[in-house]
Amino acid sequence: LKGRTGLLAAKADREDRRTAELNLPALKRDIQRYLSLRETAVQKLEAGEHAIRRRLSIDIPALSPGAIQVLERVRDAIDRNDLPAALGYAISSREVKVEIDGFNKAIAERFGERTLLTNAAREPSGKVFDKAAEGLTPRERQKLAEAWPVMRTAQQLAAHERTAETLKTTESLRQTQRQTPAMKQ
Repeated sequence: LKGRTGLLAAKADREDRRTAELNLPALKRDIQRYLSLRETAVQKLEAGEHAIRRRLSIDIPALSPGAIQVLERVRDAIDRNDLPAALGYAISSREVKVEIDGFNKAIAERFGERTLLTNAAREPSGKVFDKAAEGLTPRERQKLAEAWPVMRTAQQLAAHERTAETLKTTESLRQTQRQTPAMKQ
């Protein structure tokens, strides 16, 4: 602390010491606040880094030839804008459907549920692809580029299934509300 105490201390030194002692609680409070803010920032950074590492560690399963063939037929149907046919191809085989659902789940956990649905994700290039391939080796990046159309088709199929399910639920809710008689007061 600044200043001096004692018999031989000058008046200015004693005044400096008194001022320093008065400012001590505020300094202590500021240091504690700084340390708590720093600790919070470190925890956020660690949590973010942990989430990124966990996301990158998720393996996307390889698809069987039958599932790849179904997804190619689905992609062709989507390109023709024939979504009901695409859904029909997807649910034609229960085993393939389960495999594609597991594939979709892994893609959603790794890249996000709707990442590959945007028009920017149409081709394996651009911002969306670069963000998805961030931190990958050139070999892994090439494998991702090769699998990109299949993954995009799988996400489009999942989005269409969610939409169809939501429409069914909404329609059944609407039917239920129509059948329930309104209470008169």
